[in-house]
Amino acid sequence: MKTCPNCKIRVGGSPEYCPLCQSQLLGEGEPARYPHVVPEQRRYSLAYKVIAFLLLTAVVICMSVDFLVVDGELHWSLPVLIGVVGTLILLRALMKRRRNAPKLLFQTLILVSAVLLLCDWVTGWNRFSIDLVIPVLCTVALVLNFIFAFVNRRFTENSLVYLLLNIIIGVVPYIVFLLTPNQAPGLWVICLIVSIITFLGLAIFKARDLWAELQKRLHL
Repeated sequence: MKTCPNCKIRVGGSPEYCPLCQSQLLGEGEPARYPHVVPEQRRYSLAYKVIAFLLLTAVVICMSVDFLVVDGELHWSLPVLIGVVGTLILLRALMKRRRNAPKLLFQTLILVSAVLLLCDWVTGWNRFSIDLVIPVLCTVALVLNFIFAFVNRRFTENSLVYLLLNIIIGVVPYIVFLLTPNQAPGLWVICLIVSIITFLGLAIFKARDLWAELQKRLHL
């Protein structure tokens, strides 16, 4: 144990200076009495910074190739930028545990889809957003929603949210296409199939939790 030559006190651990007079301590230090624990928030913060750096680096490379190398009117790097920003917002909120994962996923999907539709309209309405990018994003959201249902410990409290998201993301757009003269694009058909499969998966593997949630909500 170290001692202070001025204050004549003994200081545990292995500090270099006296906590009272800031003089240099003498003697040999002892092992720390308490283990050094890195807060969970700090670990998540470092992981988020690494992911954000890698994703934003990829965006810079994509935009450099798009605007400097490829000569075209349709800048494909803009949807990439929007998708990366939405992903970072989703990860940030999940790491802070402030919001419900499926709700935040749905809100991010709506925001990104709205921006994509705006970009498509500004560039002359080439339908790349509604025929290509948005159905792919919806399919990815359905798969993530299905994974969240098995990872999230609070699934019982949010089970109806998962089912409603499956219906809204996969079924509603397909019904809209059926009510319009245009035929539904192939990617939307795939999204509908994924929606049905994930719905069946939740109904089979999470049937007890779903029934408990229905009983609570409907007062059965």
